[in-house]
Amino acid sequence: MRRAIALVLALLMLCAAAPAEQEEAEMLRLLAVNVGKADCLLLLCGRDVYMIDTGTAESYGAVSRALQVWGIERLTGVILTHTHKDHTGGAYALAQSPVAVDAWYASAYYAEVAEKEHPAVLAAGLRGESVHWLRAGDSLPLDGGRLSVLGPTEADEKENNNSLVLLAEAAGGSILLCGDMEFPEEEKLAAAGLLRPVDVLKVGNHGNPDATSNTFVSAIRPRAAVISTDPAVDTNTPSKRVLKALQGVGAQIAVTNNAAQGVLAEIADGAVTLKLGAWPELPQVPAGLQLYDRDAAGDSISLRNSGAETVELAGWFIRSERGGEIFVFPAGAALAPGESLTVTGQKADRQGDYSWPDKQVWHKKKDDAAVLYDAWGQEAARLN
Repeated sequence: MRRAIALVLALLMLCAAAPAEQEEAEMLRLLAVNVGKADCLLLLCGRDVYMIDTGTAESYGAVSRALQVWGIERLTGVILTHTHKDHTGGAYALAQSPVAVDAWYASAYYAEVAEKEHPAVLAAGLRGESVHWLRAGDSLPLDGGRLSVLGPTEADEKENNNSLVLLAEAAGGSILLCGDMEFPEEEKLAAAGLLRPVDVLKVGNHGNPDATSNTFVSAIRPRAAVISTDPAVDTNTPSKRVLKALQGVGAQIAVTNNAAQGVLAEIADGAVTLKLGAWPELPQVPAGLQLYDRDAAGDSISLRNSGAETVELAGWFIRSERGGEIFVFPAGAALAPGESLTVTGQKADRQGDYSWPDKQVWHKKKDDAAVLYDAWGQEAARLN
């Protein structure tokens, strides 16, 4: 009898889960993570998940937390729209993390760095991988839909106008992702006949007044608009003119700074919803972890577990507060009670248990605090 009841309950659970799974498969979602005045977007559709830009190095904790909360262990691709640090700062840390990345993408046009110093090249290179350079007319795989590259149509001396402009289409709707493009690139897209109405607009250049022209808004007439910014960092964002233009076409507007997690835009059966996301309750940080023996001359730092339980360290990271360098523990990393480990830089005079990918991490003459974070971006230990 118990087996029969268990079987019936299992079947009921499967029946209940099936519509939810089907609904999720037929949904196009964009999560704009709150990373301050910066960009980190997760585009989810069916089995595909793209990360479009990676926030700043300082905001990597929020990026890692979002991946944990959403249970994302694999990315179909990481796309860097352009080279500015508020869009690429987390790429190097992400490349060290246990998260699988199928491919790395970037704009074929860039103005401010040499190819060997391009953030996408540096990040992909950590994994022995190469970058796929994108131009207008290219397309990327998107389960149940299409992800098209609309721009840039040509190189520009200003890096913002080399931003990738992407159009995601699925679930009966569309999302236009604008990077940091400004008026000149908007005009080029219009001249090429590439602008048409969309359901969701990820507003370009953080809602600054030098982007999202009234003409551009009139051409695409978004039903909803998402702005990634922090007005406390830049009081020009979001611009009153930009907000007025979006309101003029009846767009719903959401700003990432107004929600702890960020803004979630969902399209299902052509219907659009915007949600302000809070973080769920996070797991408790294990007690007993201590950073010690930081040696600037030898470029090393050690971590001890004085607690009673083994701590799984995969995805945890150590950050230098002065230089912003980040070391992320790889898959399989763990520290048993009473054990210690050492992380050393590339030019250290000895080999540690793990190797920081940077040549010199700890400042030799100035204060440089070291902070340990768990994979959810919570501070676990500090050494000032």
